[in-house]
Amino acid sequence: MILDNKLSNKEIIVLDGATSTEIERLGAEMNSSAWSGVANKTHPDIVRQVHEEYIRAGVDVITANTFSTSRHVLASAGLADETVRINARAVELAREAVNNVSSNRPIAVAGSMSTNTAWIHGTYSPDPQFLPTPEEEFDNYREVAQTLATAGVDLILMEMMTDIEHSSRVIAAAVETGLPVWIGTSCSLLSDGSLSAWNEHMEEPANKLSPNHVDYWKTLENNKSYASLIEAMMSFNPQVMGVMHSTINTTDSGITALFEQWNGPVMVYPESSSMEARIGVAHAIEPAAFATHCRDWVEKGVQIIGGCCGTTIEHIRAMVKELPDTIGDRRW
Repeated sequence: MILDNKLSNKEIIVLDGATSTEIERLGAEMNSSAWSGVANKTHPDIVRQVHEEYIRAGVDVITANTFSTSRHVLASAGLADETVRINARAVELAREAVNNVSSNRPIAVAGSMSTNTAWIHGTYSPDPQFLPTPEEEFDNYREVAQTLATAGVDLILMEMMTDIEHSSRVIAAAVETGLPVWIGTSCSLLSDGSLSAWNEHMEEPANKLSPNHVDYWKTLENNKSYASLIEAMMSFNPQVMGVMHSTINTTDSGITALFEQWNGPVMVYPESSSMEARIGVAHAIEPAAFATHCRDWVEKGVQIIGGCCGTTIEHIRAMVKELPDTIGDRRW
């Protein structure tokens, strides 16, 4: 893989920032049910522009816009039959961006995979009419994974792994490709100071969850142990494990938990704020403060660093300027 030498030499690897929320911020209309994946079809120039700007900001990895492009998600937008084309197009746009921006460093293209579902209009709650059976779910993930591999991604980035059941299906489909798999887990900080797997009941505004909310990821049951999620994800022998789509403060605790269980390369890419602020202009954390946190994490042993929802090109540009030359020894 194009970044193997950097990984083995313990060099810093810079991930991009948010893809979906940047696409939206730059003017692409999001589908209310299927979210950002439709933009590969409707707003390809904006998708490509986001990738190009991240490359200019100094990243080593750009993430194809495939977070929400499984067949059961695209079905909510009437695009199930275009699943392969929309995923392949996402990789094409990322590759075009790499080719368009002159760079003296290797740039990897990651294919994003998640357990995201179609949403009930106006909420972040799963739409029951588009929830697949376990067999359909795995087949749909396999379709995306194989499409990403055929289209030429360098690695598959598992994003927002928040439970064991669904996450295991999507990771198994990614592992089948033989490509390097980087697993990003998400967590929530409970009132007693312990960590759970990411819990939408805690993290999302109540008015954005349907009164008939389906607890698809069984988050209420997952409150007991983030450690058990890490353990289950490690069983797939990923190349990299990480903490992502978690708030800054929660990320600190998540890194500590991950270092206790995982000895391989660690990646971190937090969100900048709540979902309500992510899509707006204001950010809960400004680029300079974000960059300071990222520098601190790298100095304490994090090797792969970037941003998730709400982080912008400016956040990543500021972060790149602040990063040390090398990662530090693990100190948590």
